Amino acid sequence: MTTPHDALIAALQAAPGDADRLMRAACAELRERPAAVSAPDVAALRAGLARIADTGLDVVLQRLMDDAPDGQVTQGIATLLRPPELAWDEAQEIDWAARHWEACRAAGQLDETLAADFGDYWRRLEWSALRQHLALLGQGHAEERRLLAYIVKTASRYVALAPLKRAMEARFPEFFELGFSLR
Repeated sequence: MTTPHDALIAALQAAPGDADRLMRAACAELRERPAAVSAPDVAALRAGLARIADTGLDVVLQRLMDDAPDGQVTQGIATLLRPPELAWDEAQEIDWAARHWEACRAAGQLDETLAADFGDYWRRLEWSALRQHLALLGQGHAEERRLLAYIVKTASRYVALAPLKRAMEARFPEFFELGFSLR
């Protein structure tokens, strides 16, 4: 069965020049009909973290779970912006996220904290994407390299995720070499 997400990915792959229009439409639909929020799959997260390191990442798992209540406002957009099948330049991701954030603010769909600070919204969005990527990695998703690249990107940005970054550097040093790209 094809899901709306699968149809969007297929459309984006078929017409990459139409990505801006397609993503804006997908974001508008997400605001009109927010996706149901699912609780993070702790077993899949553990399995994903275990693919990176045998031990030492429990603190990362706990931090990811502590940030999970914001799922409704960040989970859907994270799925759109960072699917395992595609990658965009970060400037484009931020543009789409900022437009979505502004529209959600105008519609009153954000709590006071997230409405006040795009930086906090972006962090929570990235952590939502990280949870999704780790869970997919734990489930053996076919796009392992891109998932790992997304994990490196996020883990490298936040001090709270330093244990994950160190584990990634030890296990997958090629992701830290100059010139690596998500594409």
